[in-house]
Amino acid sequence: MPAIVISDVGDKTLALLRQRAVAHGRSPEAEAKAIIEEELQAALGTWDQVNLIRSQLQASNRSFGDSAELLSEDRGR
Repeated sequence: MPAIVISDVGDKTLALLRQRAVAHGRSPEAEAKAIIEEELQAALGTWDQVNLIRSQLQASNRSFGDSAELLSEDRGR
């Protein structure tokens, strides 16, 4: 798995990262990863986010049926 190293992080920044990590029940490394992922996903356009979710669902090898029949049944009530 690829890894990155971030050098010269200020004491205040590291303390804030540790506080946030504790609040979320994660290690500082996991918290930094979550922050990076959240910010990068927020920068994606709406359709890019949709396509990302689609690709994650396809990678899960789960089967998702067509909901049109269920919607039709619900509208008929």
